[in-house]
Amino acid sequence: MVESPASLQELVVEFIASNVDEVCTSRFSLDDNTNRLYFRDENAFCHQNVANLLFLTLDKKGLLDDLVLTLFDPAVLRLCQVVIHNSDNLTCKGLNVLKQHQIQSVDVKNLTKISIDELIGCFGEWTVNNIQTLALSRCTFVSTITQVQSRGGTLSRKTFKGSLVPTKMHISLCKLKNLKALNLSGTELTSPALLNICSDLKKLTSLDISNCSKIESIECLRIRKNTLKSLNLYNLKVLRMEETRKVLLELKGLCHLDVSDNKNMQNPVDRLMPSCSVVPELLRNPDFGPNLTSIDISGQDQTKLDDLYFFLKLHPNLKFLGLMHTSLCLDAVFLDSHSFTMTGVARTDQLVEALKRYPTRMEYIPKILYKIFMMTTHSETPTPAIIKLILPVMNVNSKQSAIQLAGTACLYNLTKSSLGEQIHPHILRDVVHTTLTAMSNFPSHAQLQKNGLLTLCCDRILHEVSFDKYWCARLVLDCLLAFNDPSVDRMAVAICSILAAKISTTQTALLGARSMYMKKLLSLVKKRMEEGVVDITLKFTLSALWNLTDESPATCQVFLKEEGLKLFLQLLTVFCKDVAVETKVLGLLNNIAEVAPLRSALINEGFVSQLKSLLWSPNVDVSYFAAGIVAHLVCASQESWKRSNISKEDLLEELGKVVISWEEPKEEMVAYRSFQPFIPLLTALNMHQVQLWAVWALHHVTTKNSKRYCRMLVREGVDDVLLKLVNLPDSNASVRELAERVVDVLHENGYSKEI
Repeated sequence: MVESPASLQELVVEFIASNVDEVCTSRFSLDDNTNRLYFRDENAFCHQNVANLLFLTLDKKGLLDDLVLTLFDPAVLRLCQVVIHNSDNLTCKGLNVLKQHQIQSVDVKNLTKISIDELIGCFGEWTVNNIQTLALSRCTFVSTITQVQSRGGTLSRKTFKGSLVPTKMHISLCKLKNLKALNLSGTELTSPALLNICSDLKKLTSLDISNCSKIESIECLRIRKNTLKSLNLYNLKVLRMEETRKVLLELKGLCHLDVSDNKNMQNPVDRLMPSCSVVPELLRNPDFGPNLTSIDISGQDQTKLDDLYFFLKLHPNLKFLGLMHTSLCLDAVFLDSHSFTMTGVARTDQLVEALKRYPTRMEYIPKILYKIFMMTTHSETPTPAIIKLILPVMNVNSKQSAIQLAGTACLYNLTKSSLGEQIHPHILRDVVHTTLTAMSNFPSHAQLQKNGLLTLCCDRILHEVSFDKYWCARLVLDCLLAFNDPSVDRMAVAICSILAAKISTTQTALLGARSMYMKKLLSLVKKRMEEGVVDITLKFTLSALWNLTDESPATCQVFLKEEGLKLFLQLLTVFCKDVAVETKVLGLLNNIAEVAPLRSALINEGFVSQLKSLLWSPNVDVSYFAAGIVAHLVCASQESWKRSNISKEDLLEELGKVVISWEEPKEEMVAYRSFQPFIPLLTALNMHQVQLWAVWALHHVTTKNSKRYCRMLVREGVDDVLLKLVNLPDSNASVRELAERVVDVLHENGYSKEI
């Protein structure tokens, strides 16, 4: 349960990033004929570290665009590090702001609307001459070229993808003479371009060219054999070429080498390449990598244990060994403790390390998550550290169904039952957000939706964790509609029954007023009524309907339109004497009775006859809600009563008698969003019985939950209405006495007004 709070700096940056419109203003600049953002406080200035953090936070939230970038005037927000992972909408126009900054490190992913050359063209002279780290994973060398041609005095615009010119691909990169670390993984990098890079970037110590499918040879790496310390060659077809083995033998200065493979050759042309990896022979060579302290041979399943043992014997100072997608990690020597960190599937620590190192490897992640799921199925110890690793992996791969399926299963295992009680609410908040995102992205994936419901169907999460409850309720109701599955029904209505009471009345109206949701919920009720079964699904569904109709006239109207009243009156007959059903049914009908235009629907002899009987139920909960319906119905228009043959006076008399007969229950019976529906009852002229029920209700909730309801009662001005009842000479004695007791409760809780 221990989780360090965010620092003040982090909180302030988070606030600024989330409220750019409030803390900034937009003005038109004549210098470049564009709108620019400025802090409203003209004296604002942020330290460089704060500026870097704000840029990073805006990107994480997906809020970086060309306009927001104009905020980063170096006089106010001076950058030295730039991270762009979630802002594919940026253009050169916005990124030109980088020219004004002295940037030492740039990390960009998936920026496909502008080319790498165009991006580097947005660097200032200082940055070009001094930048040391540049990561351009899954970016592109291909530019979208716009040509304007004049034809017969008219202009025509033609846009097309420029063709790759390998000899020119390196031009901008090769200007970065002080670059030490370069990541071009997942780009269209070619061997000729790599040659030029290796020739011109003489200080290069770290190079990542993983997943560069156009690389035909790495022979040019010999040029950098005296400087390269770290080399990543994951998933390159050249790892099956003899020439590659010879090159790697010459790179004596390497401390880290990644020669891992994904084992799945997607390109049919790759199948024509030699299938024999160079890795086993390298491991057997005593001259290979004398300075290596880290090597990743994941996916190299042709490697034998003897090859690996030979390598390990010659490298006693090894700190990391990658063995994912191989059976090597299952060997007994790796199951015991050892001096180096590993990735693999044999132990939890191997899987945790794999999550850290391969967050974007879609070929690895599903298996890693599946193994974590299997290992944590019967876990009794909370492991928030693993949750913190799974969440970013799922967020980065939010559109990959296999990863989301395995991830949601893991999150359930790691937060279920008592485990969730021992995990900090902030972590659970992030779990819920990632789970809801997965459910939103894959609405028709049955098992993924079940995984999400299993995680969400948790009292701790639903009652104590802060998250977007309306979004959650809507997704859960959509899930209820999409699948005809008893377990889905049970979890969905359980979640909705709680969330419907925690979202605003505006939001409940948005949900409840959708006929398809109402039809589904009523169908669940009808099915159980026809079967004569009172199960947990029926109880949760009734609670959900009760909460959805609370102070929501639109939902009440849809309920009546879908013949919910007819169904609920049948429920009172079929499940008579079942207190739980009667209470929930009457609670919902009480919500309808609060809506003045809908009261006439309830004023009929059959229902009123049932009400009279339920008024005298031995259970005070049932009697209370039946009395509440009566109190509202007798306030209906005279015209509504004239159309029936029911005596309103008889009902009033019954109401007064039953309220006086109640003994105060030990527990709180009901929860209210507001007391606004009570004000018309408290001021009902010549109907002291109605006033009596309302005052009894107020006394009940204020004594059972003073902290919540005293404040609400005063905030909504109901205390003034009570004082009038107390001071009114002709108030009913019982009403006055009970009203005085409520006022006393207010005084006891610090809310004092003169009587």
